[in-house]
Amino acid sequence: MTPPDLPPRPVPRAPITDVVPKRTLVIIAVVIVLAVLGVVLALTLGDGDGDNGSKGSKSNSGAKAGSSASASAGADDTKKDNGGTGSTGGAKTDSTATAPAAGNTASSGTNASGGTGDEADGSSGGAAVVKTYKGSQGFSIGLPAGWSYQSTDSAGVRFTGPDGQKLLVAWTSTPKGDPVADWKNQEQYMTRSGYTRIRIEKVDYRSWNTADWEFTYEDGGTKYRTIDRGFVVNSHLGYALMYTAKDANWGSELRKDTWTTLTKTFEPKS
Repeated sequence: MTPPDLPPRPVPRAPITDVVPKRTLVIIAVVIVLAVLGVVLALTLGDGDGDNGSKGSKSNSGAKAGSSASASAGADDTKKDNGGTGSTGGAKTDSTATAPAAGNTASSGTNASGGTGDEADGSSGGAAVVKTYKGSQGFSIGLPAGWSYQSTDSAGVRFTGPDGQKLLVAWTSTPKGDPVADWKNQEQYMTRSGYTRIRIEKVDYRSWNTADWEFTYEDGGTKYRTIDRGFVVNSHLGYALMYTAKDANWGSELRKDTWTTLTKTFEPKS
């Protein structure tokens, strides 16, 4: 009997090992340790992958741009306001469009030659070629006086000429068989300011299946006019030559001779 001046004694509890077998306790402990390790590893590896992914996206941005670039020979550029080219088939642009400029060469003193295409504007002359650009993708083109290489990006190779003229050469490894239908399909996505279609039609250009998309648009208060010539060289190679000049100069002999030279001297990848 507990003395009256002392509190009641607590009822003694059985040790946990008397209630739960030791082997079960060991298993529970192992499971807890594995769970903790799993969380630590997940957090550690997750942070590492995030860093690597971020660095990879920066270092491989050119390759990703090339592989994800939309359009048949750069059709997206036709539709936007920042210059560009046309389409020769709905497939993605050949990844070699992102090749560095260092792989390109230009030689001087080449005469305008090559090609037998009939030009839509009726010019039969041509401006003198002062240098020939040879791209790493495999094509070449003669450049008249005042023209120079500008840049290469996922859309293709860009050139600039006097008084706002510009050209973009683009290509695709999966061209469509009907350039006219392709242009009409692309037209519905046009976003250029003040866009007005002049024509979309099949044209004679050497022996290639070819269509021209000609239109005007406005940029910075200036009206420009563009011919986007898409053509299929073979079942696995199509090109587009998108030539732009100020609309006010479109009827000039210099403009006509320039377009003639660009189309006559262009040579596809062999």
